[in-house]
Amino acid sequence: MTWAALIPIILQYGLAVAEKLFQLWSSNATPTQADWDALKALGSTTRKQDLTAALIRNGIDPASPQGQALLALLV
Repeated sequence: MTWAALIPIILQYGLAVAEKLFQLWSSNATPTQADWDALKALGSTTRKQDLTAALIRNGIDPASPQGQALLALLV
């Protein structure tokens, strides 16, 4: 898998989904239902939800001016 293939996936679905896809692809194993379920779970949140959770984990209030400025970058 090339960077050119991964970049659109990272941009659209996030790093976690792209990383999981890369791991699955690198394993050369046949995809299982459990693999698909794991991918669906990783891709079930929006980028805004992911960023909001990251802000909170790092002690930044998403409603603060700094939090709002970061969230505005997603638009």
